[in-house]
Amino acid sequence: MRIFLYCLFFVNFVFATPISLVGKKYEDLKLKQESCPIKKVSISKHKLWLGYVQFNNGVVVALSSPKYTFAYSLQNKKEDIYKVYITDYKTGKIIDSQTAFYVFGSKIMSVGGDDIIPFSKKVDAQDFLEKQSGKKIYSIDRMTANFINYLELR
Repeated sequence: MRIFLYCLFFVNFVFATPISLVGKKYEDLKLKQESCPIKKVSISKHKLWLGYVQFNNGVVVALSSPKYTFAYSLQNKKEDIYKVYITDYKTGKIIDSQTAFYVFGSKIMSVGGDDIIPFSKKVDAQDFLEKQSGKKIYSIDRMTANFINYLELR
C-alpha cells in the first residue's frame, strides 16, 4: 500500500500542470496579491492592463501592465515559468502572451507610461492602431529585454 501511495504521489507530481488562465477575468482568479511587484501600484485598479506570470508550481503573480509583465518574466528563470498571460484590452479577458498582437506607440498610456496594448485578434489590434494613432503591431518575438527597456525610457 505504501508503495502504491508513493507511486501515486510521484505520478501526480510529475504530470500535474497548472490550470490555464485563458478566457478568465481578473475577478475569476481571486488573487490575494494587492500590488504589482515592480510598480508597487494597486492591481485591482488597473484590470484592463494586467499581466500574469504563472509558475510551474501554480503560483500566479499579477503585474500592472504588459510592459512590467515581460520585465518580471525576464527577471525569473525561464524554466520556472509555466506561462505568461496578459489581458486583452478590448475584451478584458486573459489571453496567452505567445499568441497576442501588441500595438506599439499609441496615445494610450498604462500606469507605467508608454506600453504595448495587447489583443487576441489582429483585426482588433489593427482597429485600435488606427483609432489611437498607434505606430506598429508586434508579436511576442519583439518582447525582448531591449524592447521592454526602450518602453521604460520613452
